[in-house]
Amino acid sequence: MKCVKLSLVALLGISTMSFGADTLVDAFKNGKTIGELRFVYTAGSDSDAATQTAPVNNANVGSIAAELKYVTDSFYGFKLGMAFQSAHDLDFHDHDYTGAPGTQPASEDDERNSVSATLLSEVYIQYNFAKSNIMIGRQKIKTPLIMTSSAFALEDSFDAAVVTINDIPNTIVKLMYIQEWKMRYGNDARATATQQDMHLEKGIYSIFFKNTSIKGLTLDGQYMTTNENKRFYDAPVFIGTGGYDQYYFQAEYKLPIDFPLSLAMTYAGADYDHSVMTSPAPTAMALGGDHARLYGFKAATEFSGVKVNVAYTTMDEEANFPGTLGHVPDTIAYTDMLTNNAIFAGVDAYSIEAIYGFGVPGLSSALKFAHYDQSSKGIANAGMNLDGADEINIDFKYAFTSGALKGFSTRIWAGYGTYDNPTGRSTTSDDDFLYGRLYLKYNF
Repeated sequence: MKCVKLSLVALLGISTMSFGADTLVDAFKNGKTIGELRFVYTAGSDSDAATQTAPVNNANVGSIAAELKYVTDSFYGFKLGMAFQSAHDLDFHDHDYTGAPGTQPASEDDERNSVSATLLSEVYIQYNFAKSNIMIGRQKIKTPLIMTSSAFALEDSFDAAVVTINDIPNTIVKLMYIQEWKMRYGNDARATATQQDMHLEKGIYSIFFKNTSIKGLTLDGQYMTTNENKRFYDAPVFIGTGGYDQYYFQAEYKLPIDFPLSLAMTYAGADYDHSVMTSPAPTAMALGGDHARLYGFKAATEFSGVKVNVAYTTMDEEANFPGTLGHVPDTIAYTDMLTNNAIFAGVDAYSIEAIYGFGVPGLSSALKFAHYDQSSKGIANAGMNLDGADEINIDFKYAFTSGALKGFSTRIWAGYGTYDNPTGRSTTSDDDFLYGRLYLKYNF
């Protein structure tokens, strides 16, 4: 945090010395305040597929949260932003999970959604120049390889410096340096590395771009690297010491024909200095090789207002792919689902999705099915068995776009999965799992 703090103080010093206090007062007086109220409820059935469904096996958890953000008006290109968020666990579950192996289902706890804490989620200074800007301090980041999760009531933040360049025609470029990952648990965190804020001595460097210069073609990609000499505890893939490089490239082309049809492909990879680990435990063993490769393909079309996506993801057998840093396991694969992820070694995933709004403003409904195959070598190198697994998801979203309830939105996202002998032992058989989330939000 030292570098970010020094940069923040320097920018504040420049703005204060260069311009009169009266103008600064006006900038604060004319600032804007926004807020959000959140309710998140998650529930899961009791399943023998404990590895595949952790940490939501037999979950019954609800929480509420509020976030308030203030941003000053522009003062010669400078803005100051600050946000607080606070959450309260509603104690729907039987008791808090202690971390003892095998006891999570009996507790009914999903610790990601049973947090009672108050956090300083954002405090940054932003400088706008031309069409671009630089933001330094604590902030939320939304890119495919580094992302603040909005899955639960409280959200993570990053102490970072981010330059967003919009001055290149039809192109967005982001340059990022991250010094600390501030996790959502705050003072409610257990004494485990998976919930403790992560300070990075050597930092994370990343570049993201998106280009739409060619009509119908969208190109985007990202590269991130770190030489951090400590482990990364971002479930479900735990990375050993020494750091890693991660990257992806995606191309999507809308064909210039009367019939709506677009084709997309993704290539992603990771190279580990050490390897992936079996678990976050200090005594965990290395798992698989020192690199991972992911390939994805998608075709999208539309029939009578129904959008249809057909996708395929394949992982090599050497090691698991890290996914997205920030408690977001899978934004790269087109076959991402509510419970299962196609980022494990040796997985082949197939999915088909239909999306329809029924002509109702603010309404979106989706139905998605995925099937997973996984090689024996992949299972051994992944520490996860998804061979023969199926999952079906329903996802209903509705946002009031006008009237007295404008700003209010809701979402019901649920999935049902089946697993072929998930433990791999002769004493167990196939099992299934039902999981769902309910979101209520109000923005003001």
